[in-house]
Amino acid sequence: MSEIDSEQERRRLSALYSQMAEGELQEIATEASTLTEVAQRVLSDEFQRRGMEPVAEAPKVRREFEFQDLVTIRQFRDLPEAILARGVLESAGIETFLADDNIVRMDWFISNLVGGIKLKVRKEDLEAANEVLQEPVPGELPPENSDL
Repeated sequence: MSEIDSEQERRRLSALYSQMAEGELQEIATEASTLTEVAQRVLSDEFQRRGMEPVAEAPKVRREFEFQDLVTIRQFRDLPEAILARGVLESAGIETFLADDNIVRMDWFISNLVGGIKLKVRKEDLEAANEVLQEPVPGELPPENSDL
């Protein structure tokens, strides 16, 4: 940024920060490392002008991704069938994942090209998931309250 641009940016940010409530400024200060140098200086000046104490930056949370060994248990051409099967497994306490569902949502015609929507489970849940999906669907559900 050239000096002229930096000065314009400083004035713009000064005007912006001066109109903000203290809570808004404190929220911005918790992520000060994401601001430009000019923005950090202007924010610090605004804190001093208002007599506010500097706020400690929020600790950065580092998330570790957990890679799981998933297997495809079923493939579906249409999304409703995949969602129904996922619901059956999740109601049985088996965590599931759908793959390529967003691609099929955008254009269902691509479903065969990508191999359909894949219902995936963890390897250790494979046997239990197969058993749940192979259970026959009851033709009629019993009434919840037989008194009615």
